[in-house]
Amino acid sequence: MANLGRRRRSTVESEHCSLLQCPDEILEKIVDLISDTADRSAISLVCKSLKVLEGHTRGVVLVSNCYAIQPLTLKDRFPNAWSITIKGKPRIVDFALIPHAEVWGAYATPWMEILVNFDRPIRHLRMKRMTVSDSDIQLLVSRCGEGLQRLELEKCSGFSTFGLEIIARACRNLIELNISESEIQNGGHRSWLTTLVNTAKSLQVLDLSLTDVEHVEQSVLEKLAGQCHTLKLSAALEIERVLPVVEAANHSMRHLGTRFYSQNIENPHQIAEAFGRCRVLEGISAPLDLDEGSMMMVMPIAGRLTTLDLTYANLGQPELSDLLRTCINLEDFQCTDVIGDRGLRVIGTHCQKLRRLVVQQDAQGFVTQHGLTAVANGCFLLEKIIIYAADMTNAALETLANNCPGLSDIRICLVQKYHPSHPVIELEGNSTLNLGVRALLMRCRRARRLALCFSRFGLSNVVITDEGIRYIGEYGGNLHIITLTNCGSSDAGLESIAKGCTNLRRFELRHCPFGDRSMEFLATSCHSLKQLWVQACQVELNGVRVLARRKDLVVEVVKESTNENGDPIPWQFIAYASVASPRNDRPENIDYVHSQYDTPLRSEYFMCPSTGAELIDDLEDGLQNV
Repeated sequence: MANLGRRRRSTVESEHCSLLQCPDEILEKIVDLISDTADRSAISLVCKSLKVLEGHTRGVVLVSNCYAIQPLTLKDRFPNAWSITIKGKPRIVDFALIPHAEVWGAYATPWMEILVNFDRPIRHLRMKRMTVSDSDIQLLVSRCGEGLQRLELEKCSGFSTFGLEIIARACRNLIELNISESEIQNGGHRSWLTTLVNTAKSLQVLDLSLTDVEHVEQSVLEKLAGQCHTLKLSAALEIERVLPVVEAANHSMRHLGTRFYSQNIENPHQIAEAFGRCRVLEGISAPLDLDEGSMMMVMPIAGRLTTLDLTYANLGQPELSDLLRTCINLEDFQCTDVIGDRGLRVIGTHCQKLRRLVVQQDAQGFVTQHGLTAVANGCFLLEKIIIYAADMTNAALETLANNCPGLSDIRICLVQKYHPSHPVIELEGNSTLNLGVRALLMRCRRARRLALCFSRFGLSNVVITDEGIRYIGEYGGNLHIITLTNCGSSDAGLESIAKGCTNLRRFELRHCPFGDRSMEFLATSCHSLKQLWVQACQVELNGVRVLARRKDLVVEVVKESTNENGDPIPWQFIAYASVASPRNDRPENIDYVHSQYDTPLRSEYFMCPSTGAELIDDLEDGLQNV
């Protein structure tokens, strides 16, 4: 038997070696035909030769965490890359959940110093939540300016209009410039857009949405409208005359985001006719301060719109409903809960091609499970849903699961809102949404992202208990990203996720009763985990140390602090996969967790509620003592 085993191993090794004996030119052509990132990553794990070959043939590279590798590793591993994406600060900084996020780190300088030394100039660079200085931009364009075709600096900070002027002058072949949601300082160059439109003759995409860009000449706007097929302008940008801009856009514009009010427009009928002549226009997006009067100007094209963002619209429920009745080809829709259940019923009836729906919360809005059910009963092609609702039932989630099996991104947020016409009764007592979550994950097998974020409806009520958490582990094997707020009952629930969600890469936990034992489950069982964020849970020093013992994880503790309003922000920690040394640019409010780390972590301001009777009694005693 031993000889037989040796002969079998010898045969396998012989076949393996014969495959690798193919000329490199043939193997390179084979690998070059493979575009799927997951397949390429799998190939690179076969042996060192294929790893080197795969790296040399990869053109598009994503660095999902700028601290996961050393910048030099990027150049050594992928010397021929022409499209590079680098992400910096964690996503949670967008929600002001990390104090002093402006000095968190994610500096672009070491990356820029490497990017300019690639074997060939970079054609596409995307940075997200990075700190980019004007000198970084100057360094980049000094080497890559002529070849740079697409530059995206999304949600970045640190640069000014001086840096944008540098881009405008040097990047003559620019096709796309995206600086959406970035913090742009005043560098004294107010006319950088004038330079850009006169220099970058091939510019097709310009995204300035949710920035403070202003002071643009009317003639420049008209040139941009006539040249770009995607133009998203800043809310701070005042348009003197809308009609010439819309008229200039009638031949090429496919996506327009602009700002205008009907009371500032003297010729709405002419503008409506001009919109009607925009034969290829199929998307309107924020910032669009649409009101009842100006809504009539876009009605001529509503029937062919595929993308519509009304997050910043000044429309009430009746006007929204009237507009949506004509949007029969809509595929991507964003709004606030001002739309109400009535508006969601209109979507379910008339927008049956819808694939992505985002309903953010607004102080004046109110949607419930009835609206979600109406959408589910009509929009069978739905792939992504984000909804902030005041009420939810298992029946509504089951309807969504049964009718929309193609969902890949599911985010259900329950907020404490009350309305005289709709008494919220579903979540009182011991009601849970466990069965609804089970239905979603059982039927939506393509689901890659799940967020369950709930307000706490009383100390003794948990919307998702350990039973629901267990369903996530049992049926969520394909999930890559999970976000939980006020979910679970004990450490036992999280064990099923650690063992069952074998593809989990990013995990976000907030206000959940998970402690040190849960962290041990994640450290020992969840081998695919790349990033973990925990805030206001029951994790203590031992749990943080357990995670830090994993050689592939770097753990950083963010000390408790207060926000701009003086409200306390409890301590939290971020753990992320990295093959690099711990970073040396941490601000003072962040500690690196090492084997000797012994700083007390218990928050002075917060203790996570739990459904456990003893912990509830302890909390009540503490409140009484206060």
